[in-house]
Amino acid sequence: MNQKFLIIGVVAVVLVIAGISYYFMSAQSSAIIIRLVTTNPPAQGGLILPQNEKRNWDPDVIELTVGTPVTIVVVNNDDIETHQLAIPDFGVTSQPIKPFESTTFEFTPTKIGNFTFIDTRPQEIYNYTDYRGVDVQQTVNHSLEKGTLIVKP
Repeated sequence: MNQKFLIIGVVAVVLVIAGISYYFMSAQSSAIIIRLVTTNPPAQGGLILPQNEKRNWDPDVIELTVGTPVTIVVVNNDDIETHQLAIPDFGVTSQPIKPFESTTFEFTPTKIGNFTFIDTRPQEIYNYTDYRGVDVQQTVNHSLEKGTLIVKP
């Protein structure tokens, strides 16, 4: 009979430990990695035309749960420009991210709905010398770099 109580006690302790572990593991925030990806189209006459260069967030749609903390890692894969990710409806803005660098921030979505995340940096003009030694002036409209945050109950 003592052996039966010992087995029941051990099983109870294991279940309690498993339950506590599950609670703490599920309560921790999960990390989401978002990359700003620059895609250079085929060159025309040996030159990539700035208006054909594409920039987008990957992924550009993120689903979250209201009230659940999340860690977002933003990676800038662009080789020239600094970028920044903001979620204006939640008052969240990352630090500026230099080329090939990343930044991390945490926040908790507090309302349900669809929200835009965007690069809020102003339009910029970059002057650089391309691979042919030609001086190029490129205008970058960061407001086109958008994504959607879907917050569910």
